Amino acid sequence: MQISLEDSLFQASIPVLKKIESHGYEAYFVGGAIRDVLLEKSIGDIDIATSAFPQEIQTIFPKHFDVGIQHGTIVVLYQGNSYEITTFRTESTYSDYRRPDHVEFVRNLELDTLRRDFTINAMAVDAKGNLYDFHGGYQDLKDKLLRAVGEPLERFQEDALRIMRGIRFASQLGFRLEEKTFQAMCQLASNLSKISIERIRIELEKMMAGPYLTQTISSFKKAKLDQAFPQANQFDYVEGLTYLVNQTTGQAGLSPLITWSLLLKGMEINDEKTQRHLMKQWTLSNRLMDQVVAFLKLDHEISQQTFTIETVYGYAQEVIDQMNTYLEITDQMATKKEIEALISNLPIRKRQELAINGKQIMQALKMAKGGPVIGQLLDQIEAKVIRGELTNQTAAIIDWLKDQ
Repeated sequence: MQISLEDSLFQASIPVLKKIESHGYEAYFVGGAIRDVLLEKSIGDIDIATSAFPQEIQTIFPKHFDVGIQHGTIVVLYQGNSYEITTFRTESTYSDYRRPDHVEFVRNLELDTLRRDFTINAMAVDAKGNLYDFHGGYQDLKDKLLRAVGEPLERFQEDALRIMRGIRFASQLGFRLEEKTFQAMCQLASNLSKISIERIRIELEKMMAGPYLTQTISSFKKAKLDQAFPQANQFDYVEGLTYLVNQTTGQAGLSPLITWSLLLKGMEINDEKTQRHLMKQWTLSNRLMDQVVAFLKLDHEISQQTFTIETVYGYAQEVIDQMNTYLEITDQMATKKEIEALISNLPIRKRQELAINGKQIMQALKMAKGGPVIGQLLDQIEAKVIRGELTNQTAAIIDWLKDQ
C-alpha cells in the first residue's frame, strides 16, 4: 500500500531519506506522522528511523548534534533544516520503568517496530510512500482500536508512561482500548509511581483536552490512574469531571486551567498556601498556578454572589475567558452574562491604563518627593475610575486631586 507524502514536512524530509539510501542504508518515516496522515490529520513533526548506525549517520551528515546518541539518536542539519534520526534498535530491560538499560543497534526495520507502544504508532513509510505495517496498525486505525504492539504486559512493564499515553490517545482520537491492552494497563497502573509526576501531568493535560474525554474518563477511573497524583487517595473527582463534560454541546475537553482548578475544588482545598503546595508537587508552572488560584477565588465569589465590578476588575482576561467557558459547561448562563456585562462596563482593565501616574501626581500637587502617599492616591483613583465615580482623563483626575 502507498500513502501520499504531499505534506510539506514530508516533502522537505524526503531528500534526507534519499541521501541515507544513497549510502546503501534503509531509511523510513515512522511514528505519529504516519498515523496522522492516514487519519487525514495535520502533521506536527517528522521522525526518521534508519538501518545506519549513529557513526554512519555522522559520516553521511557532517553537520550534526549527538543528542541521545547512546540510544541511537542523532540530530542532523541538512539543507537548512534539522532532523532527528534514530537507528533501528532492540532494547533490554527497563529497570526504571521508563527507559531501556541497554539498546542494541540492528539493521532490521521489523525488529525496531517491536519496541513501539501501540500498533497505530508502529508503522513506517519509505521515500516512495510505501507503507510497512508489521502489526496490523492500519486495520486498527480503520477499526478505531488502540492495541499494544506484541504482548501488552511487556510493553507497559517496559515503560509505565505508555499506560497514560494509551488513555490520552483514546481521548484525542476517540478510539476504544483493546480489551487485553486495557487489562494490562489496569494490572500495571501502580508502576506509574516510578514515573516522574511531570511526565504524567503532561499526559493527563493532553487527555483532559481531548475531544473524546467524556467516553474515555471511565477508563481513566477504572484503571485508578488518578492515584498517580499526590493526595489522590483523598478525593474522587472523576465523576464530577465526567458530569461536567457531559454538559457541553457536542464533545469537548477541558483546559489545564479548568482541570487543575476543578481538581482542587473537588478536594475542597480552599487555602491558597495548600493549593500552591499541591500544585508545585504536580509541577505546574508559576503562571498556571497563579491562574488557578485566581480562578478558584473568582469561583468562590460567584458561588457567594459577592462579585462586583471591582472584584472582576483584577482578573486576567484568560481567567475570565476560562470562567465563562466553565459557566457555559455548567449551564450558568445568567451568571456568565452578568460577568460579561460587568467586564464590558469597566473603563480600564489594569492600573497601567490610568490616565495619570505617580510622577504626574507629584507635579500636580507640587510634591518635592514621593513616598507611600503616591501609592495610596493611585489606589483611590483606580477604585473611583473602576466604579465610574471619576472619569479616566488626566485633567479630571488632577481636578479631583486638587479638591482633596
